[in-house]
Amino acid sequence: MATFAVPVRRRDTLLGALNVFVPSTPDRASGVGSSEVLMAQALADAAALGLENQRAYTRCRSLAGQLQEALSSRVRIEQAKGMLAERWRVGTDEAFSALRGHARRHRMPLDLVARSVIERAVDDTDLRPDP
Repeated sequence: MATFAVPVRRRDTLLGALNVFVPSTPDRASGVGSSEVLMAQALADAAALGLENQRAYTRCRSLAGQLQEALSSRVRIEQAKGMLAERWRVGTDEAFSALRGHARRHRMPLDLVARSVIERAVDDTDLRPDP
């Protein structure tokens, strides 16, 4: 039995190696011909392309998830601003300042404060800045 390895690479990045085992037969010597090496390299190149596509897909899915979460967070903040502005009969800038101030005072993410406002889990007096 003969063995050899070909590199699995994409552009200048080495991703691994493809090990090939070639059985010997009675009518054939145990050596490795150039056709086996070429076929193995073609398979390694196809595997590298698949690996690169998987990595690109994973990056895109991750980025899409991050963008969706950012958009959802922004929507919650805008909703909370609107709710406070309507409750307090003030402008949205003042409502946002109250949200931001509460988040800073309590060292909480702004999105968490907005969620608390939407769910009415925080008291309005806690949100208003001290006079």
